[in-house]
Amino acid sequence: MRLFEASHVFKHDWATVSLANWRKYPNDKTPHVRHVEILNQEVDETTGVLRTERLIMVRQNVPALVRKIFGGDTSYVLEYSEVDPAKQTLVMQSQNMTFSNLLSVGEHIVYKPDPENPAHTIFTQSAQLKASTALYRFANKIEDMCWNRFQDNAHFGKLGLEQVVSVILAERQAMMVSQVSE
Repeated sequence: MRLFEASHVFKHDWATVSLANWRKYPNDKTPHVRHVEILNQEVDETTGVLRTERLIMVRQNVPALVRKIFGGDTSYVLEYSEVDPAKQTLVMQSQNMTFSNLLSVGEHIVYKPDPENPAHTIFTQSAQLKASTALYRFANKIEDMCWNRFQDNAHFGKLGLEQVVSVILAERQAMMVSQVSE
């Protein structure tokens, strides 16, 4: 089993970063994410918490042998999230569905305001990658390869989110200019 952990401080407020999270895909920094489908979404009328279940289609660049054995390079991930506007938290849990009997990848992400600088957002990410015991001869190599891929994807995911934040800020600026012009 391999563990992945990362954290990052976005120099933008929680509301902007959490909005960017919902608009993150597709983007040119993470072309492996092909499609995101919302399966279920509901708001708790008492707490205002938004709960969402999404199915994410991912295409990975995998070796030709792997594609031949397993029949392709497209996989699916099920993601559950909760946005609590009162506490200003966005918590996401995801689990691969494709080939999960061979390799299990569970991810946990949290976005929350930085207590030292509420104008910034703290992003924490952890993942557990575990190859099946059926692959015992190759388990460590598979986990290492997936950990490296996960690390690369996490890096590009942060770049993609920053790109979307820039678009949101530009849209806000344009809206403010148009309101002043009127």
